[in-house]
Amino acid sequence: MTSSQATAHQTFSPEEHEGAALFLELARVAADLAEREHLRTFTLPYPPAAQLALDHTVSYCLARGHTPPKSVPQLMAWCREHTAGGALFQVPPTLVTSGALLIAPVALLPTRSCWELASVGPSGRVEQEAVRLLADLAARCETPAAYERCRRYLMEHPVIVQQDRMPALPRSRWNRELWSRVKSLYTRIPEHLLSDRALVLCDTCGLPARVKYEAGSGLPARWCERERCPADTPTRRISNPGRALILRCSLRTFLVLPGRTERAALNEFVRAEITHEFVPAGLGAYRVEDAACRSWLMRVDDRRQPAALAARTAETDPDLPDQVLVVAPGELAADPGYRAAFETALGAGRRRRTVLTAPENLVSHLRAGSTPREEERDDA
Repeated sequence: MTSSQATAHQTFSPEEHEGAALFLELARVAADLAEREHLRTFTLPYPPAAQLALDHTVSYCLARGHTPPKSVPQLMAWCREHTAGGALFQVPPTLVTSGALLIAPVALLPTRSCWELASVGPSGRVEQEAVRLLADLAARCETPAAYERCRRYLMEHPVIVQQDRMPALPRSRWNRELWSRVKSLYTRIPEHLLSDRALVLCDTCGLPARVKYEAGSGLPARWCERERCPADTPTRRISNPGRALILRCSLRTFLVLPGRTERAALNEFVRAEITHEFVPAGLGAYRVEDAACRSWLMRVDDRRQPAALAARTAETDPDLPDQVLVVAPGELAADPGYRAAFETALGAGRRRRTVLTAPENLVSHLRAGSTPREEERDDA
């Protein structure tokens, strides 16, 4: 473990709370099972980690007077019923938001919170896979500019349909050289993402969606991977998913989802004529200077869990001279509860050099040239 990873682990320490430790263990197991098989059906033998998590859950429940699950499938059913802050786990909201579920009831797939929590700590691997895949992609590109183009393509194309791969079409933008670099990051559509043998996509975020009609209810329940798109957002169906490809789940979660916010931030820079430099390390970042000529490292992210975002932010190399700008969607950056949980998990030392902001406030912040400590005094 590197020193920055150790610092991040210290900002997010669920081991001190038994319910939180079990919740994170279940997040890792649910993420692993979802990639192996559909969470509606299970095949024996179960992975050792899943059986161990069941054993831990049984012991945890019996010690507290709760009826435990009897099998791994029952355990996964629990994950779509019991929230982090509920009577069973009682996870402090400083670690995980109280209403967080690990399995989405409509889709029977891991929630965004599940993927994020499965990436926290030395045992995390989902975001880590995304970082490794992007590092391999960067190594295949001759220049940083070529890598930036490939990264942007992935961000804007989570799903590729047959029409996208027809270079003979008039005015086609198909780039064979770019595709040769990124195609290994796409896979066939897994069966668990299909609804009635079709792939359903949200028209707002372009990611897999599901619409479920409950018996006796006139209104359908809706889910998409972004989880924040309006309930009345239309969907589109790809009736022949065998000819489509989809970006790997880790990249959809940790690259595509923040993409909308990153594009908004860069558009603000263009409008204000602010120079910025792409930094290819990790998931990608940008270096920019404020009005006082101080260097900032701008990282764009979109996470449901503020403490998980703080843990990721804490991994920034402590030896860098930069202040750190964390750019999040406006509704998150403006949420007092989200901001408070993020700053608490970040810790006083990191908080002095980190600012959480939204794309629409980015330019005014840089032109003001205030440091995080000065902003804290202004707020006081």
